[in-house]
Amino acid sequence: MRNFTKLILTAALVASGAAASAQTLYDNFEATRLVSYPTVLGTFTQNTPNPGTNAVNSSSTCALYTRDGAQQYAVIVVKPNNAKMADVSAYAAGTKKISVKFRSPAAGVVVQAVLQNSTKSNTNQYPNGKYAGDFNATTSVVNGWETLTFTFTAASTGNFDPTVTAADVDQLVLLVAPGTNNAATYYLDDLMGPELLSTTPPPSNMAVRQLYDNYEGTRALKYVAYKTSGGLKLDTLNNSVSAGNTSARVARYTRSTNQYDSFVMQPRGAALADVTNFRNNTVHMTLKVFSPAPGIAFQITLQDSTVAGATNYPAGRNSEYTATTTATNAWETLSFNYVNTPSATPNTGLNEIVLLVAPNTLAKRKIYLDDFYGPSLVGYVPTATRTVSTDFAAFAPAYPNPTSGLTQLPFSLKQPATVSLAVYDNLGRRVAELLHNEPRPAGPHTAELNAAKLAPGLYTCRLTVDGVALSRPLSVE
Repeated sequence: MRNFTKLILTAALVASGAAASAQTLYDNFEATRLVSYPTVLGTFTQNTPNPGTNAVNSSSTCALYTRDGAQQYAVIVVKPNNAKMADVSAYAAGTKKISVKFRSPAAGVVVQAVLQNSTKSNTNQYPNGKYAGDFNATTSVVNGWETLTFTFTAASTGNFDPTVTAADVDQLVLLVAPGTNNAATYYLDDLMGPELLSTTPPPSNMAVRQLYDNYEGTRALKYVAYKTSGGLKLDTLNNSVSAGNTSARVARYTRSTNQYDSFVMQPRGAALADVTNFRNNTVHMTLKVFSPAPGIAFQITLQDSTVAGATNYPAGRNSEYTATTTATNAWETLSFNYVNTPSATPNTGLNEIVLLVAPNTLAKRKIYLDDFYGPSLVGYVPTATRTVSTDFAAFAPAYPNPTSGLTQLPFSLKQPATVSLAVYDNLGRRVAELLHNEPRPAGPHTAELNAAKLAPGLYTCRLTVDGVALSRPLSVE
């Protein structure tokens, strides 16, 4: 059991705020991603096509877990992003349940959940950090989705940490087939767990999302041809204008036949700001992709070019992030999740971004890329804090605000200009696009947003006039 405890350590979380009011969806491996997975024994792909939809799970994507057969107690550590759990006593009492949608190659596989205080579990002495007992479920379906609901069993004296109270829990650990050397592959989706305390805003020195390149005028990157394996054509015509990507121009990248084809980019003017919030999956890099097939893996590595070389992996590599395509010959937006720390490289001062398309394969592939968002550069000011007017344009407040229905977004131009207007959520994801590079004459204008289609919360309305961004807040009830 001591070996088991050594496998489930993670770093401590810092949390504050008030408790949420209901059981929480931690991860649906699509749009809701409230947790990260800092320790996994085995292979955990966080965005893979659903291998077989049914009435239990009709989602297009899920997670794939191949258990490490060399470990009797292979774990998946589930870490809330910048948060801790609210009082978990209702889960021990059985009035609330931890659950997960699960697909197993066999019936009778035990799946276990353990609640922990990560600070105390870091001592590596069992059962330090473990709360109260174990939550267990057993599969009953072969190669089909089922919902596993976990039942709590109190641990005997010496098998839990009595100093960990129901208010001290800040991480959840999943164990598939504990006590065995099983090396099978399983699928997970819609992980539900205890309520989370509200998160605190990231420190101002940490990176936020920044648009790196839209191949139409915004370019915060330079492309390093001598380090890049494949062929790149910038600012080419969009091969398939659609709702997934209405841009007129995109980039085309042709993957080479190298096993680890590398597409290398460097930020212009400054290094990346502190990428901690990307590493804990509070913020995600995104990239629009048009690919020939679903299931193609994309990987982004953030690194220090003064250390990282072509033949010295993992030196200089700070962090790796992955996403997987789900569409065939259609635009989709990939959201990248942190998966690995290759080396102990600081989270600051990183100056190189490497995109790998279908790593560890040999096939030549042609893909199209657009609207790449990544960690902001040092000195970058988030759009939400920029001015609401210039000498040539003004962006008036939305009305009504707060709103739950139709909302007017008025602006005025002192001279003809090209205008874009979009709405972004508090993670920087675009949730509505009202105007896209459209010419407008001088004078007053108004765009209309149907806020009934948006979830309650705070949003940023961003008006871009001839490349200059203005913004206004919007509250949706």
